Amino acid sequence: MICPLFMLIITRRLGSEFIGFVLGFALSLSLTLFIGGITATILYRSKLLKVISCLLSIIGYIGVILILWFYLMDGYDMKIDVMIPSERFPHNITNDPSLNGNYSYSFLTYGSGFDERIDYGIKASIKTPTIDLSSIIKLSSSNKKIFKYNESTLPLNGRIWYPTNNTNPYPVVLMVHGNHLPTESSETGYEYLGKMLASQGFIAVSIDENFLNGGSSFFSSIEYGKISKIKKYSLSSSNGPEFIARSIIILETLQQFRLWNEQKTNEFYNKFDLSNIGLMGHSRGGEAIVIAYLFNKLNFLPDYPSDVLFNNYNFGIKVLFSIGGTDDGYMPLGRSLQLYDVTMLAIHGIYDGDVTSFLFQSKLTNLKFTSNTTNYNFKASLYVHQANHGQFNRNWGRYDLNPGINQFINVRPIMTMEEQQHISKIYMSALMNFVLKNQTHYRLLFEDYRSGLLYLPYTNYISTFQDSNEIIIADFENYDVTVGTIICSKINITNLLLWSSVYVEVYRSSMLLLQSIENSIGKYTIHLQNTLNGSHVRFMIGCTPDGLVDNLSVILMYENETNDSFIVHVLPALTKQVFKISFEEYVTALQTISLPLSHPIIGLEFVINGTNAQFLIDNIVVVIN
Repeated sequence: MICPLFMLIITRRLGSEFIGFVLGFALSLSLTLFIGGITATILYRSKLLKVISCLLSIIGYIGVILILWFYLMDGYDMKIDVMIPSERFPHNITNDPSLNGNYSYSFLTYGSGFDERIDYGIKASIKTPTIDLSSIIKLSSSNKKIFKYNESTLPLNGRIWYPTNNTNPYPVVLMVHGNHLPTESSETGYEYLGKMLASQGFIAVSIDENFLNGGSSFFSSIEYGKISKIKKYSLSSSNGPEFIARSIIILETLQQFRLWNEQKTNEFYNKFDLSNIGLMGHSRGGEAIVIAYLFNKLNFLPDYPSDVLFNNYNFGIKVLFSIGGTDDGYMPLGRSLQLYDVTMLAIHGIYDGDVTSFLFQSKLTNLKFTSNTTNYNFKASLYVHQANHGQFNRNWGRYDLNPGINQFINVRPIMTMEEQQHISKIYMSALMNFVLKNQTHYRLLFEDYRSGLLYLPYTNYISTFQDSNEIIIADFENYDVTVGTIICSKINITNLLLWSSVYVEVYRSSMLLLQSIENSIGKYTIHLQNTLNGSHVRFMIGCTPDGLVDNLSVILMYENETNDSFIVHVLPALTKQVFKISFEEYVTALQTISLPLSHPIIGLEFVINGTNAQFLIDNIVVVIN
């Protein structure tokens, strides 16, 4: 029973307990037949029993070989059809954002000076103080042995790529890794991004947080510190202290840059533009940057203000970029984080074997734009079909889980590391140049990924986009399904089997579910009391896996009693088989559709022409810019 029980424990992580148990049982049976058959062949005197035992041994041997072959093989070739909608095709961006710029650049490391890793020890160019986070966390005994320090003396270590042209100050981009083996240097895996950004006129920094890593899904390296006194009242995840610590280290790093900026003897004197900061985080780092953005505006830790006082940070953090980000590792006051008025982009691989669904979509849902903002902000996402979790970091690679478990990952469909990192370079460069350097021509890439097809690897992409210059017509959060979100709007329906609001957990959002009565033309119509003037109507839409659907029309109705009719090609739900022992499954994902307005709008209508497909629709807005 050891093999099936072990396999059951392993596959609980993969979500396929039954298949894992069967595989373990087959391995146990094969080993029993193989070893028992050999033993019986030796011990039995009867020729017949020896022959039977020998045959059973051969069967067991073949079974063991087949199971080991299955365990060691890379996986299965998957048929992946690339589908790119051709209607209303956007203009192409005029250059590849990932190309190096014209700035010469250099590199150095900073650190405590006493770290046993020489880059942060004796080779550190700038010595930094330690910070005491013992009130928040308690490191594991294994990490204390590895790094030779504890939670009272945590270092501020990192790697900096910086321009050497005399045109400072420069915008700052911090990169934050996530959870991996603590003995590996995860922060070095973003060197490809650091060099590109420095050549384009940014100071790029990759922060070391390896001492906070556990490297295993079965335990965390972090426990509660003194705030354990409130643990019994807290609804937050058990990883809460770890995420708090990760976020404070980000802000304390920026605090060091503030000091360097003011020291005339420091080689970074007056080189950091701390009013112009972007944060990139990968995996748990993707969630940590969101928490850091929240803490940046606060004076106290919400959960434990009497013991954790922040250092009046208030840095100019303008943009957040999450890659394969986690969600709800830290929930202050027991609720998901709510952010306001910041630009945020999230990228996720459909073949992510660690964070197996696009959880960070909920962070985008919880980001709101207020009317009092003076800046243009947007939130966007990109779901990449053949991308995994690890290849965005050069050190993590094709296997997203720990050795042993990682052999269950189906790596055959995954794109190459170079292709995957090219995607992150394109979006990192375009995002930081757009937000921090006002290179507005890159906005096209976030509104519609097809504007970058000349430079992006050939695979399926699903993208969403919303900005701060929108008026919401319907977000489907009302209990009354007969009205829209905008005041005094009315809903009419014709020949619809389904037209309900449903909660989609991965998006943390209620959406409209539409399905027509079979062989009938179904209509869902929103009438506005007052006209709205804008440039476009946008909405998010997805459908069930029934192939490419050509029979969804959208009619825009204008105040002058004319209308425009558009055919909307909705991509089918894409499939994935991330693990060899799992079945093929469909991905729930919505894409943003943008339709031009030729006159002030008074209503719109979705028309479904007799298909059994179910459509999910969310966030119907008018763009007012």
